[in-house]
Amino acid sequence: MFFGSILSATVSAAGGAINPVLDDPFTFKLGADFLKADGTFSSTIDGDRTVKVSTSDLGVDDSNATPYFGFRWRFADRWRLTFDYIGGNTDGGVRKDFDDLEFGDINASGFLAVDTKFDTDFYIAQAGYSFLKNERAELGIGGGFHVVRFETKLKVSGGIDGFGSGSVQSDSVELTAPLPNILGFGTYAITPKLSLDGNVAWFDLDYKDYSGNLVALNANIEYRVTKHLGVGVGYNYVDMDLTIDKSKRKDKYDLDYKGPVVYVSAGF
Repeated sequence: MFFGSILSATVSAAGGAINPVLDDPFTFKLGADFLKADGTFSSTIDGDRTVKVSTSDLGVDDSNATPYFGFRWRFADRWRLTFDYIGGNTDGGVRKDFDDLEFGDINASGFLAVDTKFDTDFYIAQAGYSFLKNERAELGIGGGFHVVRFETKLKVSGGIDGFGSGSVQSDSVELTAPLPNILGFGTYAITPKLSLDGNVAWFDLDYKDYSGNLVALNANIEYRVTKHLGVGVGYNYVDMDLTIDKSKRKDKYDLDYKGPVVYVSAGF
């Protein structure tokens, strides 16, 4: 129904769109997202034994509210530039027996208390062209970058409930990776105040030290309370497989992020 409405409509005349979301030159969004991370990451050093850790091993199973920011500039009728920031910051922990837990400089076993801070930041910059656009809808393609920053901090303690020696080990791992992508997007004005929009970004990369793929999906429904101010709710999903292969170390990340976002918008 969504695509049929687009394809069956003619290109709008000078009357403009029925909903300002399709015409506003500048749009700002500010809100909060609640991304949950799930997956594994592993390291192989000097071709030796691979150490693999999952988010469930580290007790990462809840999402915290993280600021969300979005900006769109329509610098021509069919052309746009967008920038978005999406964060996924999670604290967690487990208390259980480990046969062997290795993470960075941490090497521990036995009954352990593991406290984890797992932060991810997505900085997304993209340009797009609407090849179909009318008074009710648009459909377009484009490209850009997902710049992804990971930071994982681990604190491991023994001596829980009388077990172990009471020793404490801690370490952190940080990574920033620029991931180019192609983009597809669409917007549909249900009424002069209510609209749907969404996009999908994809990349498959094998370049120098980096290889992997990413699929990012986003969908929102927005209600314009006034001509210039609106409120919205949406859902984000990111599936990322990334390998970084350097001279003595290979790191692999196989992670999913998913969760809702709520925001207020301003369009001018």
